[in-house]
Amino acid sequence: GVRIARDGVTTAVTGEPVAVPARTLCLHGDGAEAAELARTLRAALEAAGLRVGAP
Repeated sequence: GVRIARDGVTTAVTGEPVAVPARTLCLHGDGAEAAELARTLRAALEAAGLRVGAP
């Protein structure tokens, strides 16, 4: 998530970089770990200096 938000790129299963221009990230989850994943991702985004909030 941080790499997509910060750099606009992710890594394909082949190992190649793939451009993913994104202005927003949408997180979906209904598993037991969904809330913790959201907290962890938010902390990582903020630590990278990215703004977290409503679009």
